[in-house]
Amino acid sequence: MRIFAAFLLLILIYSAADSAQDLSEEQKLEQINKELQTSIIKLEKTKKEEQAVLGRLVVITKELKRTQGNLYQAQKKINVNESEIGTLTAELSETKEDLTQREKKLSRRVNEVFKSSGVNYLQMLFTSGSMSDFFNRLYFFRQIINYDAELVQSVRADVRKAKQKRASLQTKTSEIRSLAKAISVKKDAIAEQAAEKNKIYKSLQQRRKEYEAHVAELEKSSKELEVLILKQMAARKGAKVRGSGAIAWPLRGRITSPFGYRRHPLWGGKHMHRGIDIAGKHGATVKAADSGEVIFSGWWDGYGKAIVIDHGRLTTTVYGHLSRIYKGVGAIVAKGQTIGLVGSTGYSTGPHLHFEVRKNGKPVNPMEFLN
Repeated sequence: MRIFAAFLLLILIYSAADSAQDLSEEQKLEQINKELQTSIIKLEKTKKEEQAVLGRLVVITKELKRTQGNLYQAQKKINVNESEIGTLTAELSETKEDLTQREKKLSRRVNEVFKSSGVNYLQMLFTSGSMSDFFNRLYFFRQIINYDAELVQSVRADVRKAKQKRASLQTKTSEIRSLAKAISVKKDAIAEQAAEKNKIYKSLQQRRKEYEAHVAELEKSSKELEVLILKQMAARKGAKVRGSGAIAWPLRGRITSPFGYRRHPLWGGKHMHRGIDIAGKHGATVKAADSGEVIFSGWWDGYGKAIVIDHGRLTTTVYGHLSRIYKGVGAIVAKGQTIGLVGSTGYSTGPHLHFEVRKNGKPVNPMEFLN
């Protein structure tokens, strides 16, 4: 009796150890799944950030080009103004020199005529042939002096205008320089933003390539699954249990993603969706779509926890992203029997069932078979 009790105790200990080990592996798998889901959420967030950064980068680039154009126009205007100022300065210098010479000439002429007012008039009178000649000569002297005086006044007016125009141009040039400086500061700030956004965008593009590699891995997983199904079917030479041929809904819920090409919800880009996604709460029961034999049960890359059932007639069904698997390889399942629970394992954005129908290993549209 004691020997039997000891033997029973050993069995219980080993059973408990096996259960603990299974539980530990299950916990590890769950932890991996949680980490994977966290990574997927981050990837989805990064995808949105990439689009936002790209949009902002386009706006910044346009703004930078516009600012550079404004700066170019301002600098062009400054160059034109400075050229005009240079020309005006040269002309003003010449005009001033002309004015100086004319003023000296006028001064000499006036001094020569009026330095000895009476004597000059007497000399003019005595040297004149007649009174008429005297008055004519006097008239011409006065006309010459008046002409020189008017010319001097005209040149002085030209000098004033040139000075005013030059001062105006200098003021405008100073204002444009201030504007150009402000535009230059703005351009540098925008260029810095553009460089920063471009750096972020390149980083996001690198992540995008990694995501595309994940998509490629999904494609590979699907093809490998196809090969596995064909091998299993060939090795078994026919299903042990044949289904009815009428595929039932494995889970009641709305279809969130149909069969066919679509934009991938995580990584974007055109991607072949080989099944349908059915919305469901985490832990909802997933049932066999038809009677058959389980030919795969376990973790399958992007599918996460998955089950594949052979229904005969070259027809198989695939159930992906499960949180729990209740049937192992070789298990015979009846139509409507619970085989697992809805989850979000593998590459998934949230709890749902990925359901596939395959003919001779190749995915076909499940909607053509669901009743």
